[in-house]
Amino acid sequence: MQSGSRKPMIRISVPFLCGLILFLLFDRTGLGGQMVLAALVHEIGHLIAMAALGEQPQSIIFGGFGIRMERRLGTRLPYQKEIWIYGAGPAANLLTALLFFSNPRICRVHLLLGLFNLLPMGVLDGGQILRCILQQKMEMVRGDFWRRSVSLCCGLLLILLAVAVFLTSGYNASLLSTSVYLMWLLIAGNDEV
Repeated sequence: MQSGSRKPMIRISVPFLCGLILFLLFDRTGLGGQMVLAALVHEIGHLIAMAALGEQPQSIIFGGFGIRMERRLGTRLPYQKEIWIYGAGPAANLLTALLFFSNPRICRVHLLLGLFNLLPMGVLDGGQILRCILQQKMEMVRGDFWRRSVSLCCGLLLILLAVAVFLTSGYNASLLSTSVYLMWLLIAGNDEV
C-alpha cells in the first residue's frame, strides 16, 4: 500500500494481552521487560523500513503468537523491497545491541532476538529473506523445495539445541516451545506470512 493511504488499523487481542501478562509475571530472568522492548524495537525496525520504501501495512495485529503486519490483499512488493523490510527488524535489534554493548544484559537480549529472527526458517525474517532470494534465482517450485528443506533442517537443529538448553537449565522451556511451534507451522504448510 502506498504512503498517503489511510493509517493502519491496530488490533490487540485478548490472548496477546493474557500471554504478555503471564510472561511478565512468571519471568525468572528479570529481563521480561527488556524482551518486550526488544520485540517492539524489532517491529519498529520493520515499520521504519516500510515507511522509507513508501509502503505501509493495512493492519498491525497483536495476536496470541506475536505481532503481525498485514498488507492489503492482492498486493505484492518487489523482492528487493521485501528483503529490506524483513531485514530491518533484526537489523534494529543488532544495532540496539551495539548501542548497549556496555550493558551485557540488554545487549544480549537484542543480539539473541536479532540473530534468532535471521534463522532461515519458515515465518522468521530469515526464512522470508531466503524465500525472496530463491524466488528471484530459480523457478518457484524448485525455490520452495529448497526453502522448505533448509527450514526443516534448521528447525531440527533448533529443536536439538532447545532440548539441550532445557536439560541443562532444568526449567527453561521457552526455546523448546518456540522451536516446536515453528516446526509445527512449517509442517502444517503455514511458513509464509
